[in-house]
This record gives sequence, C-alpha cells and structure tokens, in this order.
Amino acid sequence: MQTAALPDKPLPRVAYITNKIYPHHNTDTQQVIKNASALHAAGLPVELIIPLQLKALLKPGYDVAEAVYSFYNIEKGLKIKQLAGFPAGGSNIEKFFHPIIAACFVALRRKYDVIYTRDKFSALLALFTGRKFVFETYRRFGDESPKAMSWLAKRAKRKNFLGMVLHSNVAARSMAKVGFPEEKLFVLHNGYDDSDMQPVLSKEEARKQLGLDVNEVYIVYTGNMQKNKCIESLIDIAEGVPGAKFLLVGGREEDVKRLTEYAETKGVSNVILAGHQPIALVSHYLYAADVLIIPPVSAPLEKFGRTVLPFKTFPYLAAGRPIVAADAPDIRELLVHRHNAILVKADDSLQNAAAINELLADKTLMKELAGNASQLAKTLTWEARANKLKAILRKIW
Repeated sequence: MQTAALPDKPLPRVAYITNKIYPHHNTDTQQVIKNASALHAAGLPVELIIPLQLKALLKPGYDVAEAVYSFYNIEKGLKIKQLAGFPAGGSNIEKFFHPIIAACFVALRRKYDVIYTRDKFSALLALFTGRKFVFETYRRFGDESPKAMSWLAKRAKRKNFLGMVLHSNVAARSMAKVGFPEEKLFVLHNGYDDSDMQPVLSKEEARKQLGLDVNEVYIVYTGNMQKNKCIESLIDIAEGVPGAKFLLVGGREEDVKRLTEYAETKGVSNVILAGHQPIALVSHYLYAADVLIIPPVSAPLEKFGRTVLPFKTFPYLAAGRPIVAADAPDIRELLVHRHNAILVKADDSLQNAAAINELLADKTLMKELAGNASQLAKTLTWEARANKLKAILRKIW
C-alpha cells in the first residue's frame, strides 16, 4: 500500500528590512540585493523594505526598483517597498527612524511572517516586540562587544528569535563563545552572481577591451579602498615585484588621491589606480589579471573587524585566476595554500613580494591554482546559497 507524500512545509512571507541608500556602490548594499534577489528567484515570498530614497523625491518619475535592477544587474521581479520617513540620502538619520517605521509597517500590515535583516536596531525591535525574525551578519560581535552580546545571548532563547545567518565560521564561533544557542547559528558563505561574470573572457580579450597591454603582467585588486582596507600594503608589495603592474580598481576620488600620493612618496611606479568602475566592468578586470590579490594584512579582521572573509573572494574564485591572500582563519575557510591560492604571512610585504615572484615564475602552479579556484566557485553561487537559506527558513519558521 502506497502512502501519500507529505506536502512541503509552507514558506514564510519575509519582510527584508534594510536602512541603506539604493543603489549604492558599498559592498553591503550589493550583498543585500544579491541575497534578496536570489531568494525571490528561489521562490521565497520576500519584499525588500527600504527607506524613502532622496533621489525619488528630487527626480520626478524616478523608479527606484528599476534603478536597483539595473545597477546591481539582477532580474526584475524582486518586490521593493519604500517607506515614507526621513529620506536616505547620506544624513544617516534614516538609519535610526527607518527600523521603527518598518517595524510599525510590518506589524500593521500583518502580511509578513518573518523579519529578515542585517540592521541591529531592526533586530532588537523585533526581539523585544515578539516578531519572528532572523538576523544576518558578517561581524564578530561576540569579540567586538562581549558584554552586550552575552546579555543578548540570554534572550536569544526566545522563540521569536529564529536564528542568525553568519557569513563565516569565524563569526559563528564568536557568537557561540558568548552564549548564543549553537542550534540557532547558521553559517552560509556569500556567493557570486554568474551574470556578473558574463561574458567570460580570456585574459587577452579582457585586456583588449580595457585597453591594457596584452604582454604585461598584472596583479589585480578590486574593491573598496578606505583606510581600514589597508590598500597601502599593496603598494608596499608592488615595490618588491618590479616585473608586474599592480592594477587597483575601485575607490572614491579621495581614496585614489591618498594612494597616489603614498605611491609617489615611496617612489613606486608600477601601480595603476583605475578608480571606481561599474559592476558590469569589474569582471573584465578580473579576467585581465595574471594574479588576483586580497590585501594580506591583519588589521581589517583583527583591528577594525569590518572585513571577514572578504566579499571579493567569491568573484575572484569565479574568474579562475590564481589568488594571493593572507593566511588567516576566515580566508582558510575557502582558500587552501597551493591548492586554489597562495596564502602568505600577514603584514610582511617582503615575504609577500617574494611569494608573488615565485608564483609568477611557476606557470604550472598558476594553472593548477586557477583550475581549482574555478571548481570551488561552482558551489558558491547566490542561487545555491538562496536554496540553502530557503530550506533553513522553511525548517525554523
């Protein structure tokens, strides 16, 4: 006698609350949009709830949703709701008021089952008002604020706190250490969007499109260049690798100016600062590289705590190029020395330069690292992450 298959548990209707300016070049906004879009594509009923955008007030007919779809290169369809209040335009006032307005909106509408957020204030409001919620973070809050986190950990046993999604095991251990229930900690590495990596280009094709020398050796970095990213370290390393050009892509005008002055002061001439580039062009720079580099320094993780398993790791892997990075606990979750990357000693520009020179001289190793990076990337798409997260939400809701 056959028994009928049990139906799947229903999916929660998710209010994804975020207090940022959209669209914006900051990495955290890209992570939110890629995650929300992938969840939508995976079939989760999700609505992104953002503050009223200043551009929407200043430009008649401005369509925030269309701007988001275009800027972040995502498929149309993700629902985006602007809430009236202090407009998001750089004053940061909205970061305090939007969570309150959003909490009231979600409570009154009653069409949402779960709040999902990276915003601490939104999470606290949900915790103490009894709304079911999931908090996502890359931060090691247990190390940054141990007393406050220990206090919150005692309240994390409440049924309305469904869980915390963390971007690394390093972050998860930090939360577990201060008492958060381990069964409510879910590690999900970020991912990359395959559409951002299209078209796939050979090194020569990418260089021709960017106007770069096809015969040059390029060490490429892409990303933010604020002081807490320690990009000066790459200029220090470049000094010891005179046979290559260090092509640094990203940064605001003031960042480019600061780094240009630093290179000139040191007399380092093999550094090219390309400035901020559209998301659609970033993959061209990745494909143009001989080697991709993540600044091998300890401060972003240990001192500032603002960089844990850098977001750029994922498109770097997808580009299929050798990667050089620091031998650090978060990096080691994905990168393995002499398998898919070269891991070097943090804060040692001389050793880092020597390791890069040695790598550039070993074409067989470079090819092996690139191939293994590509293989790992296949498991790290936003689509794969969204399906895991959907299963978690279905289970814990």
